[in-house]
Amino acid sequence: MTDLVLRRSDRPDGGLVVHVDGEIDGATAPALERALLDAVATTPRHLLIDGTDVSFCDSRGLAALLTAWRAAGSASVPLTLRPSPRLRRVMSLSGVDTLIDLSP
Repeated sequence: MTDLVLRRSDRPDGGLVVHVDGEIDGATAPALERALLDAVATTPRHLLIDGTDVSFCDSRGLAALLTAWRAAGSASVPLTLRPSPRLRRVMSLSGVDTLIDLSP
């Protein structure tokens, strides 16, 4: 089993940050998806997924991110992802970077 650490931080401006640290794969993606959907359900002014510490992401991880992106759009919650270099590459290769707003 791979490790994934998730932390939530409320921002003074009403935004919410979900910090993602570790590997996102078939074993950990369901926990990520639940955490992101729970975050969207609180309808923050903005949701930032901080993935700067993601060391691996497979197709199931991308699916979890896309599920959160769709839910955020339905709830009118702006969503931005700050990816690690590895996560950015996977997103670029799959075309997901054209859907989800990425921060530099």
